[in-house]
Amino acid sequence: MDKSAMASVFRMRHAPAGISGVRSLGRGQADPVFHSRPLGEAIRFIAEADGQYDLSAVAIFYGDRSTPPLGAREIKQLWAEYGVRLMEA
Repeated sequence: MDKSAMASVFRMRHAPAGISGVRSLGRGQADPVFHSRPLGEAIRFIAEADGQYDLSAVAIFYGDRSTPPLGAREIKQLWAEYGVRLMEA
């Protein structure tokens, strides 16, 4: 993800987002269910959930249907670049 694409996502940090593809690592535990949340919060959750869940198929959906979802790699890049600033007003 290049700098301009990351800046575009950063500007949309308050847009509603959905998370899918997060799987439980525990035996017999249900996979987590996520409700809509701001994009910045969704990115933070996934960045901090590494090691607690199987994130191999994670995707964050935001914007209109033509906007491609963010995968694990993009989420890590965005968190490394912006960190908690994704949560700011």
